[in-house]
Amino acid sequence: MGKLQEKIYNSLPYPFKFLLLNVKAYQNSKKRYTKEFDKFLKEYIDLWDADVNEIKKYQKERLSLLLSEALEYSDWYGKIMKDLGIEKKDIATDPFSVLRSMPILKKSERKSYPDQIVNTKRTTDGIGHTSGTSGAPTINYLDTESINRSFALWRRFHHAIGLDTKRVKQVRFSGRLMVKPDVQKPPFWVYNYFENQLLMSTYHLKEENLKHYIKKLNDFKPILLDGYPSAIYILSRYINENNYTIDFTPKAIAVTAETLYDYQRFEIEKAFNCHVYNQYASSEGSPFITECTKGNLHLNLDSGVFEFINTQGKEAKPGEVAQLVVTSFTNLKTPLIRYNIEDTVLLAAEGKRCDCGCPMPMIEKLTGREDDILWTEEKGYIGRMDTAYKGLKGIVQSQIIQESPKEIVINLIANEDFNADMEKMLLHNFQDRLGTKVEYQINKVDDIPLGPNGKFDAVKRNFSINL
Repeated sequence: MGKLQEKIYNSLPYPFKFLLLNVKAYQNSKKRYTKEFDKFLKEYIDLWDADVNEIKKYQKERLSLLLSEALEYSDWYGKIMKDLGIEKKDIATDPFSVLRSMPILKKSERKSYPDQIVNTKRTTDGIGHTSGTSGAPTINYLDTESINRSFALWRRFHHAIGLDTKRVKQVRFSGRLMVKPDVQKPPFWVYNYFENQLLMSTYHLKEENLKHYIKKLNDFKPILLDGYPSAIYILSRYINENNYTIDFTPKAIAVTAETLYDYQRFEIEKAFNCHVYNQYASSEGSPFITECTKGNLHLNLDSGVFEFINTQGKEAKPGEVAQLVVTSFTNLKTPLIRYNIEDTVLLAAEGKRCDCGCPMPMIEKLTGREDDILWTEEKGYIGRMDTAYKGLKGIVQSQIIQESPKEIVINLIANEDFNADMEKMLLHNFQDRLGTKVEYQINKVDDIPLGPNGKFDAVKRNFSINL
């Protein structure tokens, strides 16, 4: 939604908001759920537990198509491949070798040159924008096949965790501005009839409003809760602390777009008596990583090629935190080939296998963006700081900001249980993980502003390190 459209939408009374949103939802559903979507969905469901050789064969075919079209129809990639002497016969013979010979695409290049990267063979059927952590928009051209494939993979994820593949009754918490931020009374949500989806605002999750969210959830009784883990966590913690009754049990809770921390998973599962499934994708069209019914994160090899680079710039080993470099089969209009998406994962131990039935390889954890990785001279690279809060009481929400290698700010929304002993323990935990030669500043605050697109930045590093 553009700025002018958003301004008009927010000025409308609620019934007109509902009407306008559902006109847009109808248009989107006609684009997303076509006969081609049905074909792709069946294709992906069949591949989920197919023989690994069949999956690799499919991956090779999709990579060959992607590289062939990029060579012929993308000014950006065409020039690179021609300069490298790559021809169509090379792609047909060994597309993986061709891929390895390509340079890594930087985030700044993807942002600055979309009109050169774009695949001119494919018709533009949609244009999106991603804000990213910087808030600077990145344009994203889409064709119908890219839209259909992306939604088919999303629905395949639903199928794999035991949900229906169409019109699952769901509540979604995302960064969409459904209601003006200064609204003080409910409704803080709008119903999307065509997706059977209640879109709940993440901008109104203040303590005085949460009882209204809970009442609406109890009335609506969704089968699926979906969206930002930070938003669902705020609601879940309030439910647990105030002993609210949730008179429905969803079949699944699926979180995305932010790092899911262990303490968030605990509170959410306790509040809703339901397993939390983690997933990774991006509006740019990156390959998918999804959690299965056994709690393991699988690389969806039929959605792209994953490469893992360690902090020394070399191929990462099992058990290391690695930077993701992705080649996507889901965005065919704006190709992503060896794209440094600036997200990191913790690789699984060597030889780890899952008994869910899916043979696709696994990672251990989604650890977040590059900016979530902290660095100090004493301890080096540090990811996933949520363990520093284990056993502490009174912390409602926390944000870590590293201003320099020797300066860390910890902003806390805390209640009366966070006393001097808790603060001392928190400082000790940080010193254990980040070192004693760092200056720590602990601030108790009333609010921690959301980042771009309504996301909560639990960790921010405001200087560059060589990952």
